[in-house]
Amino acid sequence: MPQDSPLPNTLGDVVARCQSLMGDPQGKWVTRGYLMPLIQQAYEDLESCIKNASGKNLEAVIEVLEIPPGTSSLFPYQQWVAVPTNNRGPLFGLSDPLKLWAKTAGQQPQFYTLATGPRDTLPHVNPPGLTPGTYECQVTWAWIGNQLSITPVAGPVDVQVYGRFNAPPLVSDSDRLVLYPKMTAVLSYASCSLVGVERSNPAVLQGYMERATAMTDNIVADIIRQSQANPRRVAIMCDAGGYRWGWGTGSGWF
Repeated sequence: MPQDSPLPNTLGDVVARCQSLMGDPQGKWVTRGYLMPLIQQAYEDLESCIKNASGKNLEAVIEVLEIPPGTSSLFPYQQWVAVPTNNRGPLFGLSDPLKLWAKTAGQQPQFYTLATGPRDTLPHVNPPGLTPGTYECQVTWAWIGNQLSITPVAGPVDVQVYGRFNAPPLVSDSDRLVLYPKMTAVLSYASCSLVGVERSNPAVLQGYMERATAMTDNIVADIIRQSQANPRRVAIMCDAGGYRWGWGTGSGWF
């Protein structure tokens, strides 16, 4: 009977690949529970390496809608569980905001106005009101202690944030590896090299580490090449708490 294979470039694909590389395709000793911490560790290492070389592939433009009047801190939208939806916040993973726009909530995108910032601190101002018939909204923003803040407005607003984001953690077997379109091989090699460390097996450690290093170099070179003198490609990314645009296809990060 034919069996379903894991979706390509997902956590499940990496688990199956690691089990095969370690000579245990049935997962009798190389279980998912055994591999998960090692895969997470390898994924974080690879993310740091790729981000330090070029963060272009982790850029996105995120829209946060209907921010309540008087709101200054946008940190609740950066959290894993965001109020009031109790879902992953639309700004979850934000690591380096670059630009921000704001407009009166519910108005057309052409009314987005570029915000002033980043500032070291927010100015001490009373929340301005929203002038009837004027849908543009001028705010100032700051990035302090990895938390995004704006000057409050006496009315609901929509904001659009352009910045760099950390890759979301891998939890479900269907979670996509967002660092690169073909990430399974390098993450599998890197994870298996950590198995070699844990099992005190120098041959496994060295062999798979060399393959992981070579493939990481190739990925970094490809990302840099793609971003040289290329215009932005706009694409809807997902629908978890906001509209998202950035590099790539229509697959969602979250």
